[in-house]
Amino acid sequence: MLNWDNFVLKILFIAAATSNFSAYPGFNNPNAMVEMTTDKGLVVEIVLRCGITDLGKISPGIMTYSKVERLFCSSKHKCFDTAEQAAIHTCNW
Repeated sequence: MLNWDNFVLKILFIAAATSNFSAYPGFNNPNAMVEMTTDKGLVVEIVLRCGITDLGKISPGIMTYSKVERLFCSSKHKCFDTAEQAAIHTCNW
């Protein structure tokens, strides 16, 4: 199983070194849980692959990471200490 926190923190480290940085791990890996990350300054937006429909379309979810508060927040306005908890809450896993 993918260690969410380590994976997301690596992406955040790369994003923190630049401004207006976007990464697309889902482009190269069809099994990636993270479709895209975008650094928006104090907040990093993380687009998730919550699932794939029978027709092969991706069911997306969006969560954020606050660099100031060091919290991951689901799209349902609840924040967590770990990326995995926010992803579970966002995607209803």
